[in-house]
Amino acid sequence: MNTVLAAPGTGASFTQGLGAVGLSSLAAAGFIVLIIAIRNKSEYTRKFFSDLRHLAALAAVIGVLFMIAGGTWRNLAEGVHSTAASALTAPDLVAGVTPAGLALIFFVMSFLPEWEKRLPPAIFGLSFGVSCGVAGAFWGVLFKVTGAFLEKLA
Repeated sequence: MNTVLAAPGTGASFTQGLGAVGLSSLAAAGFIVLIIAIRNKSEYTRKFFSDLRHLAALAAVIGVLFMIAGGTWRNLAEGVHSTAASALTAPDLVAGVTPAGLALIFFVMSFLPEWEKRLPPAIFGLSFGVSCGVAGAFWGVLFKVTGAFLEKLA
């Protein structure tokens, strides 16, 4: 007689934290959470994202998630990143910025200023997550560790 006490559902494995959700579904859920956190209308988001640095960190994780999910999510993240990067690396503002330098700039813009509005830290945080993957070195390690965790979660 064989008795199975617990087994994953069809398509799920023991390494998947949420079952067979998939990266695209996780990216969609993350995008919705990010929009809710930016709007700041729910009591839950006011509790956890009142400090805009937490909002920037959430946006950075969502940026990494978009990049590893690929497809439309990757295009969306790269679009936000390229818009913010082109504004910050205009020849009249800062010339000769490397990808690692851009990751550092996005880190500083995400976490150091005391922002009045909620959208700038979210945009810079999302761009920071994307630029970590492009920059390599220390930033690439952050990207890989976060990406590996998110892949295990999906």
